[in-house]
Order: sequence, then structure tokens, then C-alpha cells
Amino acid sequence: MRLKENHIMNVRLLVLCLFTTVISGSATSQDYNTDGYDKKLGVKFAPAGIGFGKLTFGGEYSLTPHSSVTLIAGVPFNKTQTVKYDNRDNDITMRSKSLMAGYRLYTGKQTMRGFYIEPYVKYLKHEGNGLIYTDLQGQEAIFDTKENYEGVGVGAQLGVQFLIAKLVILDFYFLGPEANSAKFNTVSRDITNNLGWDLADAAEAEKDIRDALEDIPVIGGKVGVKVDKDKKTVSTNYSGFMPGVRFGLSVGIRF
Repeated sequence: MRLKENHIMNVRLLVLCLFTTVISGSATSQDYNTDGYDKKLGVKFAPAGIGFGKLTFGGEYSLTPHSSVTLIAGVPFNKTQTVKYDNRDNDITMRSKSLMAGYRLYTGKQTMRGFYIEPYVKYLKHEGNGLIYTDLQGQEAIFDTKENYEGVGVGAQLGVQFLIAKLVILDFYFLGPEANSAKFNTVSRDITNNLGWDLADAAEAEKDIRDALEDIPVIGGKVGVKVDKDKKTVSTNYSGFMPGVRFGLSVGIRF
């Protein structure tokens, strides 16, 4: 119950941050005379999301010659990728969904063009599953693995947007540090037709997982690991702060 309350408080805080940002930006926009201003709408697509099992579409609507609001949504679909574990290639199927809203301030003199800074809030949910092939005590082990991630966060990205023929949009966001309140877990079950694990099998399985977790910055050492030798299962879980960074490219059309 306390964990649920903490996440509710985090969501409220994120919404408050976005609300404050939008209000501050609106107050700033009053410095510009927008009488008769021809507001613009941009529709965008971010191809990088395909690699994570989502089709990412977005919209940008100009409020003044120097500011706009953005909304980006990731639509999930099943995407199979090959990942390497224990020097073997394994196929993992993943899918993600996301929603992001931001307020963008441009430094240039033209609508929706030039360098910008954009505070934003974001929600992301990611799922993955597949078979991981490895060895335990010299015998092949096949782990049926499932992983889940869910988080909400705030960030501020720097970027530059170009317009080609006043129509085609190229949006590069090259630095977007963010702070997330997140939770994730994995469950890996050995499905080979051998007997239950002994203590040596369980110890090796736990060591392999902990070695992999060391590659995760900041939180790697804080992830809980649990081994059930009777069910031949290794599980991990984490809930709390998670840093992140956002960068990429989107293309679109301005109307």
C-alpha cells in the first residue's frame, strides 16, 4: 500500500511540474504580440521507437513565434530482436507504449525552427519475453524469461529543428537528461528437462545475473535478486529512482 501511495504522489508531482512549466511559458508568451499570428501544426514520426516495439507519432502546435506544445505517443507492437548473452545470440520479443507531453521554447526568430529547450513529462511501459540459452555447471540451460518496466519521469531536452522548403521537419534532440520513478522485474525459469537445481546451480545462476546487473549504472547494485532452486527460477525486482537520457531524431510535415 505504501508503494502504491508513493507512486501516486510521484505522478501528482510530475503533473504539477508540467502545469507550472506551461503556466510560466504562457506568461512569457504574453511578452509577444500574437494578434493575427498564424499558428502552425507539425506532425512527426520518430523511427528509433521501432527498435523497442513501438510506432512513435507526435504533434507540435505553435503558441507564439517562439513557443509550442508537444505531444508524443508510442503505439505498441511485437518486435523481435537478437540480443547477446553468455556469448550466444537469443531472440527476444518486446513491445512498448509511451506518452510524453512538453513545452518547447525556441531561441530563433522563426516559428518551429532553430535551437530549443523543452521541459517534459513522460510515461513508459515496456515488456519483453524470450528464451535465453546459457550453461549451468557445464550443462545447457534454457531460461524462459519475462521482463516488465513501468515508469513516469520528468526531463528537459535540448535540440534543434530544421525546416526544408517551409514544409518538411527534421527534429534532432541531442541531450535530454531525465529523472524517473520506476519499477521493473524479471523472471527467468529454466525449462530444460533435467532435475532440480542443486546449490551449485543456484549459486552460478545468481552470479550470472548479478554480473549482468553490474552493467546497469547507478541502480545495478540496488536490484533485488531471488533464486528458487526447486522451481529453477531466478527473479529480479527494483522500485525507485531511475536516471535516463533522451536523444534521437524525428521527421514530419508542418501545416
